[in-house]
Amino acid sequence: MSLRSFLLLCLASSSLVPLASAKPNIVFILADDLGYADLSCYGADKIKTPHLDRMATEGMKFTDFYATGCVCSPTRGSLMTGCYPKRIGLHVGVLQQGGGKGMSPAETTIAEVLHERGYATACIGKWHLGDFHEVMPTSQGFDSYFGMIGENHGMSDLYRGTTLIEKNRDVDKNQLTKRYTEAAVNFIRVSKDRPFFLYFAHSAIHVPLFASDEFRGKSAAGLYGDMTEELDSSVGKVLDTLKELNLEQNTLVVFTSDNGQAGVAAPPLHGGKGSTWEAGHRVPCIARLPGRIPAGSVTREMSVMFDWAPTMAACANGSFPNERPIDGRDLWPALEGKPQAAPLHESFVYYSREGLPSAIREGNWKLHLVAPVMKWAGKLPPEALLDKLPPEPLPWLFDLASDIGETRNVAAQHPEVVAKLRADIGQTDATLTREARPLFKHTR
Repeated sequence: MSLRSFLLLCLASSSLVPLASAKPNIVFILADDLGYADLSCYGADKIKTPHLDRMATEGMKFTDFYATGCVCSPTRGSLMTGCYPKRIGLHVGVLQQGGGKGMSPAETTIAEVLHERGYATACIGKWHLGDFHEVMPTSQGFDSYFGMIGENHGMSDLYRGTTLIEKNRDVDKNQLTKRYTEAAVNFIRVSKDRPFFLYFAHSAIHVPLFASDEFRGKSAAGLYGDMTEELDSSVGKVLDTLKELNLEQNTLVVFTSDNGQAGVAAPPLHGGKGSTWEAGHRVPCIARLPGRIPAGSVTREMSVMFDWAPTMAACANGSFPNERPIDGRDLWPALEGKPQAAPLHESFVYYSREGLPSAIREGNWKLHLVAPVMKWAGKLPPEALLDKLPPEPLPWLFDLASDIGETRNVAAQHPEVVAKLRADIGQTDATLTREARPLFKHTR
């Protein structure tokens, strides 16, 4: 073959495969209060999620992925910063609209990292990390924002940038998923000629439940199922837009949830939002980047919400500044299906709604030091949940490999495991307490 023919062949080949040096676009879709088994690709039989199922078929499904909080704000702060919520002062409860607190502007966010790498950045949907100008999305690395700034769509006002455009009472909640999706698609279209980062944080499936006429009454799981299926349709519209614009081969798309379902979870888990049972923290997670993430792959690697910040930074050939410690790890070796010499994380500590280090997982062992009872506004959970509490006194030790439902306490049979996990949870919490950074507090 002549040199000229070889060069022409190389040029033709390069037009078919994205350059390794290109910065992939990133679309991170976060559901609100979606449970682990609420998607058909995770076992739901009454809720149909064909677009998310397709995304799993074309990418990777996580079986052991954890939200860092059992409620909203802790997980969202963790996603933005790559940190345990306690490290950034967000481990207790949730931030209240007008409460005068927020995630500190001194924190480095993934939006800021990507913006420095030349990305167009947009946040669409629920923020829940503070509603004063100093801590709103456009002060934390996002070029634009459209969404409800506070704790849930039943109470929050709608903003564009830092401007209040609709009071909560004036927002048609049945149209919210549709409006968010239209804004997301529009951002992708106007940003298609440069690298972009879209953080798409749905209000679905948080109560109160709403759905547009197109989806209301269509699922076999009531309004909850209708809202979930409309969420799935939204994901489909995003994926279709990427395909239409010839961007899907160079766009990382991630879908997950901020915590478990606000109710009694579907089997195999029990518990739910507000608890440190598996159903409070273990959530669905799907990632797709054709050509880099193997299609139809599954990872059982224990991974955590704070891993996505350094992973997205690495995707853009960047990294977080090293002057402040973070807790996340780069997921790319696992995403690409490479053999792992050691676990990504030796342990994960579950913090309760009250901010207590209540449980820890190492390998398949999970130790509870505080009873994981869900509590809403001072009310105890349904009796059906109380009946499932092990009768033995704490601590409770479960082998998640054989007992994912956390029903058989084996602490008495493994005192050495209990002792190690008790020491490890104390050490992790002591480190986070010592290194904790303050929240933003608004001074009037």
